[in-house]
Amino acid sequence: MRIYYIRHAESHNNHMYFVHQSSQDRLVDPPLSAVGEQQAAELTAFLAENKAEFAFDRIFVSPFLRTLQTAQSFAHLYPGIPKTVWMWIHEGGGCFEIESEEPFVTLGDPGMTRSEIKAQFPGFEVSEEITDEGWYFLPEMEPHSHRAYRAFHVVDHLIREYGDTQEKIALVSHGGFHNHFTNAILQRTRQPNLWLEIENTAISCFRFKPDPVSEYHRGRWTIDYMNRHEWLHGKDLKRDWPIYN
Repeated sequence: MRIYYIRHAESHNNHMYFVHQSSQDRLVDPPLSAVGEQQAAELTAFLAENKAEFAFDRIFVSPFLRTLQTAQSFAHLYPGIPKTVWMWIHEGGGCFEIESEEPFVTLGDPGMTRSEIKAQFPGFEVSEEITDEGWYFLPEMEPHSHRAYRAFHVVDHLIREYGDTQEKIALVSHGGFHNHFTNAILQRTRQPNLWLEIENTAISCFRFKPDPVSEYHRGRWTIDYMNRHEWLHGKDLKRDWPIYN
């Protein structure tokens, strides 16, 4: 099994954080920014030019609008394969609005409903945990411990379902969850003083080979590369993100 983890293109919120370094005008479920639409187009062109390398057998997509829009940009390159909106790979923190900054108070938002996703993105299947009430039902922002264990669930599910196959699987997800996903592969929770930065639309590649002999572990992971994004170079689409203390 080979996993291609693809971060979504720049969203409205990403753009506001980059330009203003604040959460002013933050949206609960933001669409792609104008730059994000260009990034998604460049990613699509790159995948089209390198179809042999990125010959996906299935695509999983987070239920946020920005991931759905990113996946929709290149979905036509892969006719006939399963394309599933999967709640479990949503961004760390979930879907929430900020009620106040000081004290920091958040309020959970259910996100897009099953019917809304199907209407706007008809080429995608929708997993059963996403209902006509939405998909995020915690009363506030998702706690950090929940994000880590959710990543372990995702990795476990992928191994159980596809670990003994040669499938190439694309996960269209988020920068924050990329940290939790990578650390779940490393069999550890995310380290608070370590951040694995990836650009918008960047790809990280993970390979899993099962071990049919050993009774002590299920197989071996290999990280081929992380944060690959050469399609952004020279096009004023790569962001020089500030480092926060």
